[in-house]
Amino acid sequence: MPASVRVGGGKVLRYTSDIKSSGSNPPDVLIEGNPSKNGAPVEEMLVSEPESSDSYYWNPPEIKEPFPFLYRPTVDFPQKVCGRKVNFKLVVLTLFLLGVVVSTSVIGTAVRYKENSSEVFRFLEEGNTAFVGASGLGAYIVMLICWSTISGYALLRTGDIDTFGFFHLLAPPGLGLFTLWAFTDDIGDAYWDGPKTDTGAYYSLAVFIPFVTLGSGYLIYHLWTGFIQFRVLKDTLCWGYGGAIPLTILKFAFSGVMEEVGWSGVLFPQLLHATKSFMLSSLIGGFIWGIWHVPLVIGGGYNNNISPYWAAFVLPWMTTPWAFFHFWLRVRSFSIWPVFVAHVAHNCWIELLFDPLVGRSEYLGFSNEARNKRALYFVGEFGLFAAITYMVCAMIFTIDMDAGYIS
Repeated sequence: MPASVRVGGGKVLRYTSDIKSSGSNPPDVLIEGNPSKNGAPVEEMLVSEPESSDSYYWNPPEIKEPFPFLYRPTVDFPQKVCGRKVNFKLVVLTLFLLGVVVSTSVIGTAVRYKENSSEVFRFLEEGNTAFVGASGLGAYIVMLICWSTISGYALLRTGDIDTFGFFHLLAPPGLGLFTLWAFTDDIGDAYWDGPKTDTGAYYSLAVFIPFVTLGSGYLIYHLWTGFIQFRVLKDTLCWGYGGAIPLTILKFAFSGVMEEVGWSGVLFPQLLHATKSFMLSSLIGGFIWGIWHVPLVIGGGYNNNISPYWAAFVLPWMTTPWAFFHFWLRVRSFSIWPVFVAHVAHNCWIELLFDPLVGRSEYLGFSNEARNKRALYFVGEFGLFAAITYMVCAMIFTIDMDAGYIS
């Protein structure tokens, strides 16, 4: 166990078991001190880190303090990649420029067909989604911002993702259905039926596309570094006598249906009505979707223990192109359910297959080697490669929206 961990603000977190004291503090407790020439005096207990029964895994410390993201020990940003030092600012600048280039490419591919594509107009005419009007759409977005601000502050203040994360999750569906009821008198406008045509094809694509898109990023990382951890995958799938699989599916099915009632049932169709543009609706909807997650990322610990600021930067960048595929499913199938399946599949592929292969298990923690490799800055929901591969996915489905090569 390390003697100390340095965090922002010039503070040092030390373990009491490694500090000569009277023994009044319990062993292995992480405490805060201010660096000085004579050492770091004990000031305030922040977090406690229980020892794992298996030294192969590292479990993140339990958060104890208000505004815990300010002090939370995280997996540091990689300082070296393939033996070479990495400049954090240079990486952020590269990501930004790459995003601009790829976004420009998406726009360039889209001009091959008229922006107000026939598929969009067919959806607006036959999709059983009445427009709530500019006032209704504006009211939904304003209410979403207000609700998320309240729940976000509570998350930042306490770090209690179980209580306030659930409150945060209620915003998209609750406010969305309220908006439909208030401005159209019919919550059936969310369209609860299944796909109108090609049911099997849309559900298959909903499972297959996230696997290929995410898997491509993990494959690139593996070919680049050679890092893979089959033991963590095996331990994860065997956790609770195989209970990890149904538990994960049920967990993400619940959160997925809550989100997609709000996003695919209300926000996406209303943006299409307002803009008549597949691309503009996808960009706006995907950005709102990503920004809505930021309080969970920074305040609720939904960041895989990497830098919460990095995670908050990358996640909206990833959800924006991801929304293009979700919009495509919604418009082509006329239903929210293929989008719901795609959302659940994305999360399950990450948690049950891909993250364990790079050493992170939701149920067991990090392997010590994975913690040192810092792979989750490159793969997963908050990784560079996921954002890039979903941008490629966005280009493909933007081109296909009117061409109809895929479906």
